[in-house]
Amino acid sequence: MQNGFVKNSLLNFNRNIITILLGFASAIIIARALGPEKQGIYALIVLLPNMLFTFLNIGVSSASVYYIGKEKYSLETIVSTNVFLALMMSVVSIIVGVLGISLFKGIFFKDVPAIYLFLILSSLPFLFANSFLQAIFQGLQEFGIFNLVSISGSIVNLIFLVVGVFFLKLGVIGAMAAFLASVITPLLLLIFFLKKKHISIDARYMSVEFIKDSLLYGYKAHLSNILAFLNYRIDILIISYFLSPIAVGVYNVAVSIAEKLWIVSQPVSSVLFPRISSAKDDTERNSLTAKVARNVLSLSIIVGIGLFFVSDLLISIMFGEKYEEAANLIKILLLGITLFSAERILSNDLAGRGKPELNLYTSLFTVVINIVLNLLFIPKWGFYGAAIATSVAYSLTFALKVWLFCRTTGTNVLSLLLITRTDIELYKTFSSKLIRWGKN
Repeated sequence: MQNGFVKNSLLNFNRNIITILLGFASAIIIARALGPEKQGIYALIVLLPNMLFTFLNIGVSSASVYYIGKEKYSLETIVSTNVFLALMMSVVSIIVGVLGISLFKGIFFKDVPAIYLFLILSSLPFLFANSFLQAIFQGLQEFGIFNLVSISGSIVNLIFLVVGVFFLKLGVIGAMAAFLASVITPLLLLIFFLKKKHISIDARYMSVEFIKDSLLYGYKAHLSNILAFLNYRIDILIISYFLSPIAVGVYNVAVSIAEKLWIVSQPVSSVLFPRISSAKDDTERNSLTAKVARNVLSLSIIVGIGLFFVSDLLISIMFGEKYEEAANLIKILLLGITLFSAERILSNDLAGRGKPELNLYTSLFTVVINIVLNLLFIPKWGFYGAAIATSVAYSLTFALKVWLFCRTTGTNVLSLLLITRTDIELYKTFSSKLIRWGKN
């Protein structure tokens, strides 16, 4: 069982490496071709559908992974119901999006052409369908397909950016076309793999009972995800309100690079959620999560220290002097983002145990802190204030989540934070195998 966990984690890790490299290439094209101001406008445009999706998906993906692990419903039932829910939520989200643009454009999107905001709403049906159907393969722990689908969007995005933004000089419109192509392609692949596995999408399989169960489980995870999203992105909206698209563009580059530190935690947390959901023994759960959390935290600290020292050179080479302040923003963000790597592990464990409400309580507390600090710091220190507020909020989230997890599971706090002799021996064994593989 542990070998399967490690194998799936490595598959996800490899996918994350590829996605990050593709993401870096895409970010460089957008930043250099559009410049800070237009890059900031583009960041605000794509923030809109992502925000609507996060606010209105009601936790269907998390519920799907959970109930596949519990084997309560057939795959046909979950898939067919998810397709129906994706269609319904797309309609609702587009209506809400149109109303939101009409009411709040002058506040948060004042420098963004309204036509761009209306056009980007067309991505919402694909965002919902991708998430709800990709959750099927995560729940089945078929991470080969899961990862291929994820990578496909990044590849298509880069290709369209090269053609539309770099060669054809289409500017923001070209970047938007790339974004739309990147959400359409994964859906086509998901439909192909579902047919290949002979999983039917049929209205006859739609289940009202599964919808009810999804809402009962999913709303807790959903509210937590909304608050987590606000933690991740509320700073960009507040910067847009107080400052300018140029400030948004520089800050967005810093955040996108600093969050690459989650390369260590993201692949493992995706595998941990379905594994914890299907595990029957609490001792096994506690041991696995403690081992994963402390090793993810240690590796994140090592990678974070490296990123701290190379950030100036990285920004200079990849993005140019127009973005030089992003290097200092990265250094400020790294503390919170490093600690948040381990927090993600604990969150997925609690969700897998059927207790997503604990994640909700944590997120509710920290999002309030994040908003208050951003409102206090940004008018005084500009986007540096946003970076400080975000780093403090993430650090508080980590501390609170560790306390909640230990109180809920009875786990010793030191087992979550300190590397053991067994971990070191495991590293030595893995390194030896890696060296032998390299020689062969």
